[in-house]
Amino acid sequence: MTETTEYHVASFIAQVDVTKEDVVRKSIEATPGAEIHASNDTGKIVFTIEADNQRIIGNYADQIKDQSGIFTLAPVYHQYLEE
Repeated sequence: MTETTEYHVASFIAQVDVTKEDVVRKSIEATPGAEIHASNDTGKIVFTIEADNQRIIGNYADQIKDQSGIFTLAPVYHQYLEE
């Protein structure tokens, strides 16, 4: 029996308090598998999280959204592949 390897990537848009943007960015960057792709001066940050399963991504997203400085966190896309 062969074990299936999963690969997940999900993208998010966060609306953050611009006075706390540096702290939020550091938190996202410290999250395993996370990468910031874009941001603007009004407090929007676009980032992805890659992981072996969707539960890990969900847990990381919950940790990010619950921190001070995040107004909203919206999932945009989720892709799942099996190898």
